[in-house]
Amino acid sequence: MQQVLCPQCGAPVKFTSTASVMAVCGACRSTLLKDAESVKRIGEMADVLEDYSPLCLGAAGKHEGKRFDVIGRIQLRYGEGFWNEWYLWFEDGSDGWLSDASGQYAVTRRRKVKAAQGLPAFEDIAPGDELKLDGQRFTAADVRACDAGGAQGELPFVPGEGWQAKVADFRSLDAFLTLDFSDGPEPELYIGKAFELSAMQAGSLRTHEQVEETAGRFRGQIKALDCPNCGGPISFVAAMATQVVCPSCSAAVDCSGPTAEVIEKARKVKAIKTTLPLGAQATIDGASYTLIGLMKCADPDPEEPSDWIEYLLFNPAKGFIWLVETDEGWERVQVCDTWPSHNNATSVRWRSKLYHKLYDYTSRVELALGAFNWRVKVGDSTKITDYKAGNLKLTRELSESELGWSASGPVAPAQLAEWFGDPELAKQKAMPLGGKSGGYRKWAWTAMIALGFLNLGNIFSGRFLPILIGLAFLWFPATLADKLSGKDE
Repeated sequence: MQQVLCPQCGAPVKFTSTASVMAVCGACRSTLLKDAESVKRIGEMADVLEDYSPLCLGAAGKHEGKRFDVIGRIQLRYGEGFWNEWYLWFEDGSDGWLSDASGQYAVTRRRKVKAAQGLPAFEDIAPGDELKLDGQRFTAADVRACDAGGAQGELPFVPGEGWQAKVADFRSLDAFLTLDFSDGPEPELYIGKAFELSAMQAGSLRTHEQVEETAGRFRGQIKALDCPNCGGPISFVAAMATQVVCPSCSAAVDCSGPTAEVIEKARKVKAIKTTLPLGAQATIDGASYTLIGLMKCADPDPEEPSDWIEYLLFNPAKGFIWLVETDEGWERVQVCDTWPSHNNATSVRWRSKLYHKLYDYTSRVELALGAFNWRVKVGDSTKITDYKAGNLKLTRELSESELGWSASGPVAPAQLAEWFGDPELAKQKAMPLGGKSGGYRKWAWTAMIALGFLNLGNIFSGRFLPILIGLAFLWFPATLADKLSGKDE
């Protein structure tokens, strides 16, 4: 380890890694460049946004039996948000990276690229594309061009002005593969695995109180947030970083800069009644969660319109979970740390269970209120494919730049009431939102066609009464659901 004095302010600055070529002074934010003989100041690095991550410089952990220390961080920003890349220094003198994005973690280390591997160009990669490496099939999960939003500690490169990271992340079960095109058309290859914070030394992580005190601020510059559009208070931003939507005027407010700035003035939307309110507290699996955001989503299919509400809950240590409310009931949803493997064209396998394909549809954001860990906006669309095994479900979500998987299971109203400490929740069966109950409608259409085919003789002979009775039994449940949801008003 080498320690020098910052030439700008005189504060001590450490170079732990022999691979580090720059460090950021923690006192004055000066960027210090290290060469063979000296350390010189080359400018000032933008501050990082302190978010809800429990990781910090100086934290320690283990990966594949080797101890590492967190010695640096670069924050990468894109149009809808940001994520952290933490620079690691291992006890054997090697280095690596710990990716930290919305409660999902992975450790990757650089690997030499063989000339014969034939890796694709950055412009040719899209989410969902496949790549084979050493006989293992990887699927492109995230393809982005990002800017350096800030840095801390030591880094093995200098993210100068105009520097841009071009990265494509691939997934295979719990394996991560990153193609980094930041330095040119030929990518650097990084490979690793999903990582759990249980492998970190608990005492080296930030406490819940420290996370809540600093999250969403540039070193204390934002101490409170009033909506800059209408002046209304936004009290639920404390643990969030990227965006909140004002509950008073529906303006989208960007909180990722030193001052709150309205980035999109949404027109006022008609207030909707939701079963769970923003700010609601729940105790789930022994951890305390706060309901920080909600979205009303819809499938715009003209033949089978449906809508539902998704609630985002957050805990500083556990991260995010979703609760989804449809006219079929409630589901608890968690982003998958490990991905399923394809069994065939209509099924996937995950955690030893075979999931069969249900249907494809589109999810479009109709309304967003509260705080989110990405920049959500009305009109955002995602292509959805659902798979089912018993009462468990896997969901594949594909957007223009990202592919993800989530797992969900049903939640009984009594369980919901226990989580939120509200006995009234046990009495309701979920709002009649016309949620993704299209399975019944699809079945009804199929049954109607079959009914007509089986009764061709009755049709040609003019005996319609049995067919009409059958149609009434088929469509009465769907008609009743529409009336309850107010579609006939």
